[in-house]
Amino acid sequence: MEWQYTIYAYPTVFAAVASAIIFVYTLDFMRQRGQSPVALSFAALAVATTLWTGTTVVKLLAVDAGVKLLAYKVLHIGGTFAPPAFLLFALAYTDRKQYLNRKTVGAIFVVPSVFVLVLFTNPMELAYTGWDLSTTANGVRTLSVEDGPVSTLTFIYVFAALFTAFSVIGHHAIRLRKPFSLQAALLLTGMVAPTVIAVFEFTDTPPLAGGVNLVPASLAIPTMLYAIAVFRYKLLDILPIAYAAAGEHSTDGFIVLDSSETVVHTNDTAGNLLGTRRPLRGNAAADVIPAYDQLKRSDEPLDCQVQQAPNRYVELTRIPLEQSYGRVGWVITVRDVTPRKQYELSLESRNDELEMLNRIVRHDIRNDMQIVTAYIELAMEDGLVEPDGRPYLQTALTRAQNTVELTDALGQLTKVTNEDERLYSVDVGTVVSKVADSVRESHPEATITVASLPAAAILGNDLLESVFVNIIENAIVHNDADDPAVDVGLSVTEDVATVRIGDNGPGIPDDKKKEVFGKGEKGLESPGTGVGLYLVDAIVTTYGGKVWVEDNDPRGARFMVELPLA
Repeated sequence: MEWQYTIYAYPTVFAAVASAIIFVYTLDFMRQRGQSPVALSFAALAVATTLWTGTTVVKLLAVDAGVKLLAYKVLHIGGTFAPPAFLLFALAYTDRKQYLNRKTVGAIFVVPSVFVLVLFTNPMELAYTGWDLSTTANGVRTLSVEDGPVSTLTFIYVFAALFTAFSVIGHHAIRLRKPFSLQAALLLTGMVAPTVIAVFEFTDTPPLAGGVNLVPASLAIPTMLYAIAVFRYKLLDILPIAYAAAGEHSTDGFIVLDSSETVVHTNDTAGNLLGTRRPLRGNAAADVIPAYDQLKRSDEPLDCQVQQAPNRYVELTRIPLEQSYGRVGWVITVRDVTPRKQYELSLESRNDELEMLNRIVRHDIRNDMQIVTAYIELAMEDGLVEPDGRPYLQTALTRAQNTVELTDALGQLTKVTNEDERLYSVDVGTVVSKVADSVRESHPEATITVASLPAAAILGNDLLESVFVNIIENAIVHNDADDPAVDVGLSVTEDVATVRIGDNGPGIPDDKKKEVFGKGEKGLESPGTGVGLYLVDAIVTTYGGKVWVEDNDPRGARFMVELPLA
């Protein structure tokens, strides 16, 4: 086969080789990391461009008319499929997933498919009306083809696809900063030259009217720019620009890291919140993000103080970016939590003060009141007080005992509300049995019956004893029967342990069954402080359980304590 030389072949060969390399790279990229809409559409664009430019080289260098005509037909396969492929890539790149379905993709490629079929069969000269082989002044043999009506309509469709793709990418690119704006600029700039040349040639406008088709040669420009976008700016790795667009308008800062934990993108808010004016992009995350090493070791958000602005606190969250082929980076969100943090610090300071006050109350006041009650009891036992004065002394003794009880309850409530109080496995049956034996000693007038207690481990602590002490003692103290009796039982299901404590006392009216667990609620003629059952409810709630009261049979009240098993 005879070949000829022409200078127009050089840029076209470059475009063919470059697009082939990009196509092979994209295939290898998908093989290693999996398919994605962006990679698939970009591979389709690359293979169409390779076919377009490769067969154009054959058409330019071949001398035989039959070979030239065949190459002309084949190159139009790539030439008419490339712009729709570019449109699909634009939709995928900007994350317009609603359009990436079989019906839409099929509709986009209907016109190119019909054109190729008509081109190779040319019924009624719909694709071309004739062709001519001529020789230029430089001795180069060129093929000229007269376009038919289908070719003209297809070219209009191709231009429409190109301009739609331009608008889709451009709409997002103007709102973004590096690196997404650089990617978009490379994509748009690359297609400008071929599009402008194609318009001039299609409209037969000088100086590109007639002569050699320069569109394939001009594809050297986009293939070079696309190679830069792929290899330098990680076109296939970075998230579509639509995801970044929302971040530019967010009141929170965000920082995008690549797989090497280098900052590749950030919005202005991030720098403002971190109190820095220097560019974050291009720096290692550990150099620009406070406490980043600590953030890496935690799966939870991290609060930290900004060194450049000591009065500001930010919450940092590290979110991995996953694709089907693996992790491609992270997003660090930066949120201003100064008001919340200042409030927390204020609460911590106030809690420290309350803890100190609690220690004073529990230690000093409790010790003094115990001495007072001891002396009052001694005075009443030794007969040092006249009978007329004993009621007054008894009232003083009761008040002093209540004060001791209140200080004990205060200590227990403080322990309940302390988040640092650890929970551990506790056997409910063992605790109930121990409490029953203790209450029997202090209340010999009462009969306490404990049924067989199965093993039931819950997450609790030593406060669990206070729950049953308060309930059993209430059942005895508030009992109006001649022979106070308390029955205790324990049942265990798959998820919970339920303790039943019933008595033969006067019972609790229905309208009081919930109120008895409130602060300051006392039983009938109760001499106590009214915090015992409130303390019971607080402790049980801390364990994740619940407590309520029912009517006992034939009389009295039955307290039910339900606790989740460990």
